[in-house]
Amino acid sequence: MERYGSYKPSGMSWIGEIPSHWDILYLFQVAKEHNLSNKEVHHQNLLSLSYGKIIRKDINKTEGLLPSSFDTYQIVEPGNIVMRLTDLQNDHKSLRVGLVNEEGIITSAYVAMEVSKTINPDFFYLMLHSFDIKKVFYSMGGGLRQNLNYDGLRKLSIPIPPLDEQKKIVEFLSTKTSQIDAQQRERERVTAA
Repeated sequence: MERYGSYKPSGMSWIGEIPSHWDILYLFQVAKEHNLSNKEVHHQNLLSLSYGKIIRKDINKTEGLLPSSFDTYQIVEPGNIVMRLTDLQNDHKSLRVGLVNEEGIITSAYVAMEVSKTINPDFFYLMLHSFDIKKVFYSMGGGLRQNLNYDGLRKLSIPIPPLDEQKKIVEFLSTKTSQIDAQQRERERVTAA
C-alpha cells in the first residue's frame, strides 16, 4: 500500500495513526441493524457463523442445537455483516464477525447489519474482523455473561477511508491472503509427502 504524507491519531492505541484524509465515524453512521424476520417467509437456507465464516448448515440434520421452528430466525442477505456478541466473558477464542455471501436465515441471537452505500461490505467486514482479532468487543459487553447488541455497538469509532481506497485495501488483503493460503497448502503438501 502506498504511504501518505500526513497522518492523524485514530484515537485507538492498537491502530495508531491513520491518513489524515480518512474519517473516523461511529458505527451507526455507516451501518444499520438489518432485522428481517423469517416468521412469515419460512426461508429454508440455514446459515451459521463458524470460525469467522458464514457457512451453510443442513436444515434437515438433527445434530447440534436446532429449534423446532425457524420463525424466530432472521433473514440475512449478501453483504450483511453478522456478529455473535454473546458470552463475551467466557469465550475469548471465537471469531465473532462474518460476511454474508448468500441469502439465508440465521439465529436472531446474532447481530446482523447492512452497510451504507459509501461503505464496501468487504472492507467493513475486514475492519470489524480486525477489531475482533484485537478483542475490542470484550471490554464493551454488559450483563452477567457480557452480551452486546447493536445499541452497544452504535458509538464504536471506526476509521473509514474513501470508497476507492476501501476497494484497494480489500484487493490488497485478498491478494496477500491468497498468497499466504497457497504457501500454507504447499507447506502441508511437502510435510505430508
